[in-house]
Amino acid sequence: MLSPEYLRRITEGSEQIAEELHQYIISEIVSRMMARIGRGEDYILTNADAWRIRTLQESGELLEDILAELSRYTKREQQELLEAFEDAGITAMEYDDKVYKAAGLSPVPLEQSPTMIRLMERNMLATMGEWKNFTRTTASAAQRLYIEQCDLAYNHVMTGAVGYTQAIKEAVNNVVGDGVTVTYPSGRKDTIETAVARSVRTGVAQATGDISLKRMEEMDWDLVLVSAHIGARTGDGGQNPGNHSFWQGKIYSRSGKSKKFPPFSLTGYGTASGLSGVNCRHSFGASDGEFNPYAELSAQDKANKGKQYEKEQRQRTYERRIRKTKREVLGLQAGVDNAPNEKAKFALQQDLDRKSYLLQKQNAAYKDYCKRNGLRELQDRLMIAKWNRQNAAKARGAAKRYKTAKGID
Repeated sequence: MLSPEYLRRITEGSEQIAEELHQYIISEIVSRMMARIGRGEDYILTNADAWRIRTLQESGELLEDILAELSRYTKREQQELLEAFEDAGITAMEYDDKVYKAAGLSPVPLEQSPTMIRLMERNMLATMGEWKNFTRTTASAAQRLYIEQCDLAYNHVMTGAVGYTQAIKEAVNNVVGDGVTVTYPSGRKDTIETAVARSVRTGVAQATGDISLKRMEEMDWDLVLVSAHIGARTGDGGQNPGNHSFWQGKIYSRSGKSKKFPPFSLTGYGTASGLSGVNCRHSFGASDGEFNPYAELSAQDKANKGKQYEKEQRQRTYERRIRKTKREVLGLQAGVDNAPNEKAKFALQQDLDRKSYLLQKQNAAYKDYCKRNGLRELQDRLMIAKWNRQNAAKARGAAKRYKTAKGID
C-alpha cells in the first residue's frame, strides 16, 4: 500500500523533465519566430508563396531539432520511471508483507519474484509508451504553432491590420500564452507536464495495485484495506466507484464472500473512475481485519461533504495559473532577448513587466487563499523548469517597474 502523499509526490521527477521540455520548445519557437519575422518589414512584404515555402522549410528544421532533443529527454524519463516504479513497488510490498509476516506467512521479496517484476515492467512500459505519444504529438503541435503564428504575423502586416512591431508582439504573446498542448482523442487538451503527471500517477497506482492483488492470491488472503485522504473526489455523490469519498478508508473482502466486510468490487478497481483509476491517489493493501489507520480520516472527509475537495480543487486552479504565468514570463524574456530592434524590444519588455506584476498578484492571492482556508502552501506545485532565483529576481524587478510606471503603490 502507498500513502496518498506518496502518490502525490511520485510524479515530481517526471513533471520536472516534462516542464523542461515544454520550456525548451517554447523558447525554440519564440527565438526561431523572431528570426523569421524579425528580419524587418521589407522582408515580410514579400511574395506570399515564397513566404509560405520558407516558413514550411524552417518549421521542418524546428521539428527536426525538437525530435533530436526529445531523444535526450526520453532517456532521462526512462531512467526516472524505472526508479519511480521500483521504489513504489518496494514501498507497497513492505507495507503488505508486514501484515503477512504477522500472520506467520513468508512472502517472497519483490525483487525475487519474476511474476511481480513482470507486472511492474508491463505497467512501466505502458507509461513510457504514453510519454512517447505525448512528446510526439507535442513536437507536431509545436511545428503547427510556429507555422500559424508566422503566417498570422505575415497576414496582419500585409493587410495593414496591425503594424510590424505589433505583429511581432502578438505572435510572441500567442506562443507564450497558449503554450504547446497534448490533445486527447476526446478533444481534451493539457500541457505535456500535466498529461505526464497524470499518466505516471495512474501507472504507478495500477502497477502497485496489480502486485498487491497478486500477492494476496499467493498468500490466499481475502481482506483488503483501502487508503483515504481529506478532499477525496465525490463524483455525482452517489454510492458508486466515481465517488471516492464513499468507498475510501474501509476494509473489504477481495472474494466478496465475507459477511462482515463489503466486496472489494464496490471500489471500481480496474475502471478509469474507480480505485487506482485515472489520477487517483488512493491505494490498497492487505488487512488483518482489525487495524484501520484511515477510518477516522474517512469519517472526517464524509462529514466535510466534499467541501475540502472543492477547496483543494480551487487551490489547484491557483497553482496552475501561477505556473502558466511563470512560463509566459520566461517566454516573454526570450522574446525580449531575441528582439530584432529596440522598438520591438521595448514593446515586449512592457508586456513582460505587466505579466510579472500579474505573477506577483497571483502569488499573493494564493497565499491569502491558503491561509483563509487552512490549506498548506505547496511550493513544489508552483515550480516550473528553469525558474530559479535569478528569474524570480528579474520578475520582481519587472513587476516593480510596472507598478512605478502605472503609479501603483
